[in-house]
Amino acid sequence: MHESLSLTKRYILALTIIAFLSILAFFNLSKLLSIQSNDAQLVNMSGNQKIITREIAFYAIYYKIDKLKAKIIEMEKTHNILTSLKMSSELHSIYFGQDINLDEKVKTYLFHAKRFYVHRDGRSQNYVLKNSEKLLLDLEKAVAVYLNEASENTRKLQKVETYILILTLLTLLFEAIFIFMPANKAINSRTEELIEEKEFSNAVIESSRNAIITLDSKMRIRTFNSEAEKIFKYTKEEMLNRAKFNEIVLDKYNIEDLDSLNRVQEAIGKDKNGKKFPIRISFGTSRGNKDIAIVANIQDISKEKLNDKILEQQAKFAALGEMIAIIAHQWRQPLAQLNFNCMYIRKKSKDKEIIEETIANEEIIQFMSETITNFQDFYKKSDNTIFNPMASIEQALKILASSIKLNQIELKKEIDSKIKIFGNLNSLAQIVLSIIQNSIDIIKSDKIESPTISITLKDSEKHTILTISDNAGGIKIEPIKDVFKPFNTKKEKASTGIGLYMSEIIIKNQFNGTIEARNIENGAEFTIILPHNLPNLG
Repeated sequence: MHESLSLTKRYILALTIIAFLSILAFFNLSKLLSIQSNDAQLVNMSGNQKIITREIAFYAIYYKIDKLKAKIIEMEKTHNILTSLKMSSELHSIYFGQDINLDEKVKTYLFHAKRFYVHRDGRSQNYVLKNSEKLLLDLEKAVAVYLNEASENTRKLQKVETYILILTLLTLLFEAIFIFMPANKAINSRTEELIEEKEFSNAVIESSRNAIITLDSKMRIRTFNSEAEKIFKYTKEEMLNRAKFNEIVLDKYNIEDLDSLNRVQEAIGKDKNGKKFPIRISFGTSRGNKDIAIVANIQDISKEKLNDKILEQQAKFAALGEMIAIIAHQWRQPLAQLNFNCMYIRKKSKDKEIIEETIANEEIIQFMSETITNFQDFYKKSDNTIFNPMASIEQALKILASSIKLNQIELKKEIDSKIKIFGNLNSLAQIVLSIIQNSIDIIKSDKIESPTISITLKDSEKHTILTISDNAGGIKIEPIKDVFKPFNTKKEKASTGIGLYMSEIIIKNQFNGTIEARNIENGAEFTIILPHNLPNLG
């Protein structure tokens, strides 16, 4: 106890010294800055006197009377300031000593300059011209002294700053030798004592980032630390001395099976609210104390599992990207050949229907090629343009025309043809295609009677609103917003399940808009909202 007080006193003393030295350094630095500023002003003013002396002589020669008056006033004002300030003995001898008497010379020079200005006196003009160079030499001596004194003042204060730094370092060394080293030794000694005490073990348990639960031989909870309270939402009072371990850890454990207990394993936890979550659990056993038989160390690994799922999804996206690249590589040459064949047939044929059909096929082939490119460049920035969204709708409907006709789907359109938006035409076409294709797939698989797909495009004060709805029975996913999650699909046939997910990303990133889904009578409705105040529109 006495040693602790001694260390405390030494520590306070050292801190006081450092604080004092820090304050002293601050004031010394402030004084240094102030003196440097004042010295710089004095050097500047004395140096400026030389310039003004030349200017007075120049203006006297060329009779520039107005400018001469201004310089006389400026030089007289500056001289009065310099001579009114406290001077060193060397400066005083220059300004007021018998050898130089700069003060008298400046005043005489200014007297003749004023006399010339007022009376145009030739003798005064001659005096100014004759004595300007002599006065410059004397002013140069004053400037030199000002410079030397400024440098000397700076050196003195820098020397003080060096002494303060040395004292600070010595104080820190004193702290290290006489305070921190003994304190460290005392702390280590105290720590060894705490290890042997029960209070220290409890402190370790409470500071653990894992849930620590100790059980006796009858599986009654004897320790329930703060992290366990956070994870399982029970208080210590609710759990201590109660056999509730199997209520919060749903797996069953046999305390006699030491091999199984010593393994780190995953299990399912359950909190007070009934929420189940994954945990990682390990056990330690103690036979030396009959009361405490088991120590359970538990981690909530919900975030870890979520990260694993995210990594798994990222791997699927990477595989999908590779697959798209392979498809693009395999399809480009056949698509180019098909396009060439259509062009050849169109040029050779005179049949109007065949020509129209080949033109339609060329458009389909071109759209397929652009779709491949868009998927490949999905994450790259592409140029946007101002376009009519009706063009995207019609582009998608051309691709799906045969499917709509084959499934006898009634297509209802209510489209404002004058609307203009900013973005990527093909990207919006892909979104429309994805939504309508989903509807067609469900209509086909569920054999919907009198199937209908409705498309509405209209403008409001602040938004362009595109709505696509059907009567295919609605979305079965709960909650319904999960329909936009990646790989989330209820289709029985194989599917990537990313169409709506990618649609949401495109709407958000490329159009600054939103896409929403809801169930309506007998079907589903997707609403795409695009704001008018889009970036780069101007």
